[in-house]
Amino acid sequence: MGYKFNPFTGTLDDVGAGGGGTPGGSDTQVQYNNAGSFGGSADLTWNDTAKELGIGGDINLDDGGTYTTTVQTVTPTANRTISFPDATGTVALVAGSSGQVLSNQAGALAGGNLGYDATAGTFGYGAGRGTVTQATNKSTGVTLNAPCGAITMNGAALSADTTVSFTLTSSSIAATDLLILNHVSGGTAGSYTLNAQAAAGSASINVRNITAGSLSEAIVIGFAVIKA
Repeated sequence: MGYKFNPFTGTLDDVGAGGGGTPGGSDTQVQYNNAGSFGGSADLTWNDTAKELGIGGDINLDDGGTYTTTVQTVTPTANRTISFPDATGTVALVAGSSGQVLSNQAGALAGGNLGYDATAGTFGYGAGRGTVTQATNKSTGVTLNAPCGAITMNGAALSADTTVSFTLTSSSIAATDLLILNHVSGGTAGSYTLNAQAAAGSASINVRNITAGSLSEAIVIGFAVIKA
């Protein structure tokens, strides 16, 4: 026996014996058979006992559609993707193959600190920034568990043509990471070179006074961790 779904009444209409062998229907109806497949496709099925829709391919919600559910977890498998093509909508996470993450104009990536502003065309860590001030001298280590931020160095003297090193301890840093460093404020611009070597949970930051005289400046170093 075959049935077809009437979206206006919400019922399954009996189309008689053998009717399920050739799924079809009018422009406003969808017909399925007792075996559970829609339109003769094994990739689109309906389990009437469990009230469960099975989809073997990608899911695409076009403009004008509405999708609601009390279950907020969607898990794509293999190379399947889930896309929500809405120019202004908000999607917290859109996942694809190999752990890929895409975002829309709302700018949220995987619900974390990483953000993209489509209007300004900017990309960055957003709320992940932290600050710390170095104590005692310029070789004193600092701790800042953040993927980016600012380090205010101690104002102790740094001799001409001399390099000082200190350790930045951070749970955000892995041994394979890269650190971007900039002298963002404080002190004399152009008087220092900066470099860093990452390790597991820390990085050694090197600051060199490239002038011909001693400098006693509390320079501020801006940094960002890039995962490699």
